[in-house]
Amino acid sequence: MTDPMSAYPLLAVQNLSLQHRTATGTTPILHNISFDLARGEVVGLIGESGAGKSTVGNAILDLLAPEFERTSGEILINGENLELVDRRNRDQIRRRKISAIFQDHTTSLDPLMTIGAQIEETIRAINPQILRKAVQRRAIELLARVGIDNPAERLRDYPHQFSGGQRQRIVIAIALAGSPEIIIADEPTSALDATVQKQILELLRKLVDETGVSIILVTHDMGVVAQIADRVVVMRHGQVAEQDVASEVLERPKSDYTRKLLAAVPKLRINGSLEVRSGPNKSLDPNTSIVGEGITKTFPVRGPLSFLGKSQDKGALRDISFRLERGAITGVVGESGSGKSTLGRLLAGLDRSSAGEIRIGEEVFNASRSGARSGLLGRVQMIFQDPAVSLNPRMSVEKTLLESARYGAQATGRGRDEVGAMMDRVGLARTLLARYPHQLSGGQKQRVAIARALLARPDIIVADEPTSALDVSVQAEVIHLLKEVVAEQHVTMMFISHDLAVVQDLCSFVYVLKGGQIVDSGSSDVIFMHSQHPYTRSLIEARPRHFIH
Repeated sequence: MTDPMSAYPLLAVQNLSLQHRTATGTTPILHNISFDLARGEVVGLIGESGAGKSTVGNAILDLLAPEFERTSGEILINGENLELVDRRNRDQIRRRKISAIFQDHTTSLDPLMTIGAQIEETIRAINPQILRKAVQRRAIELLARVGIDNPAERLRDYPHQFSGGQRQRIVIAIALAGSPEIIIADEPTSALDATVQKQILELLRKLVDETGVSIILVTHDMGVVAQIADRVVVMRHGQVAEQDVASEVLERPKSDYTRKLLAAVPKLRINGSLEVRSGPNKSLDPNTSIVGEGITKTFPVRGPLSFLGKSQDKGALRDISFRLERGAITGVVGESGSGKSTLGRLLAGLDRSSAGEIRIGEEVFNASRSGARSGLLGRVQMIFQDPAVSLNPRMSVEKTLLESARYGAQATGRGRDEVGAMMDRVGLARTLLARYPHQLSGGQKQRVAIARALLARPDIIVADEPTSALDVSVQAEVIHLLKEVVAEQHVTMMFISHDLAVVQDLCSFVYVLKGGQIVDSGSSDVIFMHSQHPYTRSLIEARPRHFIH
């Protein structure tokens, strides 16, 4: 007997139009969006910040704020128009059939609950009768599937005890906990390094193939779409610019806009002649370099004798020594949990090391001190991985940038003029100065964070994944901007990233971290074209084939 539901696509969005209502009027947001999602299919929803991708996902999830108003269109699941179903049943359908993976893992996880409790809560919400032991077994299985080591032990840990990439994997595990039919994945791998990203995408693809779950993949990353999407919907300014099977969109795009997006994707060069670029070497004048020696960072971890006051130490960084040439950009790459962000925070004076020292020219700083005691605050500015956390939600963009311009280490006294000029340089309209962080897209927030760091005119900038939330076209502009700033202001930059192509384009020298240790280092082109270290090669091989040449 044929299942009557099989006659319909699992999900159909038909002529969906939305407008945003304010006290001053209405603004169209989406214009006649239409696409289907079949069972066992991955549809990539791609476009730049502000294209309306996340708004479509939130409309399907019924998570739009009250000021968003549907002007036309329908959303159907198994041929059933959800707007014609009463609210209680509509919520039940969504809860059982649809799950979500959001872009911002920090707001998806409760900081006061262990991750085990959060996964188990989701499992019980779908199946209240499930036995406690079965819940715990399922939670351990989910953590293992998304690549968390020692899952049984880590169930008792809290979100802050995981790296950014690990937290995003936990969010994915929670989304899988209810065995949904549809997953709305909004930038699910944007915070992950290349190897873990590949593993997670392979996991999602495996789940699709084995269980028939369907995924709407909301992303600005063409590489993600290239790896697992069956079909692609390209959006621009709230409209569908193009949609087709993935191979057609990636290899034979019909829209000029799609061609522009593909051309802007950075390509990793693994063949070709070497470019001679300056980088750290032992003969550098110490007055023109920043040096870290013997940097070690350990964290106490809970052990079987913790109740006696005895704890074990886990090494995040182990005897790291590095050199940054003044006026150059040095890259740091490695998997999530390798110690990249920890190293950046130590250099910025935001955390204290267990041992080691940092020298800027002839000045020596005790890395075992943090904050003002380290002497590094004011000398170093940091562009954080997650702008949603680093920007004050109660301060407008203008106030945030003025504070940096006025109180930076080398303030000029021309705050408002500099703020306006910096908005232009990072590609933001000056009309955004009156907005608050929650009114900005992820990419816009990251550009504000970059502008804030640059306005302080520091000696050193530590940039921790500063382009990971940006569209490829904006990413190219920001990379060009960072190059200009380094050249003009002779600022030193540590650039932390999992995007190897961006690192190759931007950095003159690269350190490769694994397990808290430097396992490989060299000039950028030597590392990516000629390194024989197996770990470095594994990072390179995780890059999508479409974007290697």
